[in-house]
Amino acid sequence: MGLQLRVQRPPIPNISDLLDRCLNNWYNLSPIIYQGLLAFMPRRIEAVWRAKGLQENVKDRNTPEVVKRGNKFMINFSALTQF
Repeated sequence: MGLQLRVQRPPIPNISDLLDRCLNNWYNLSPIIYQGLLAFMPRRIEAVWRAKGLQENVKDRNTPEVVKRGNKFMINFSALTQF
């Protein structure tokens, strides 16, 4: 997202416009990017737990799926197991 903001023309003149463009970029991310971010989360959480010396208690590494509903993308967390 940072690269997308840096290459936009004209340059972003103020904080309000920066916020608007950030939100616009965020809401228009492709489902593939969402899935990549969500797939990475369990590995990142495990790394943090290991660094802090906590036990890993994740039962399953399922990742949530991204579902398109109309013109919006929803994240379905029902595939995740509870821990």
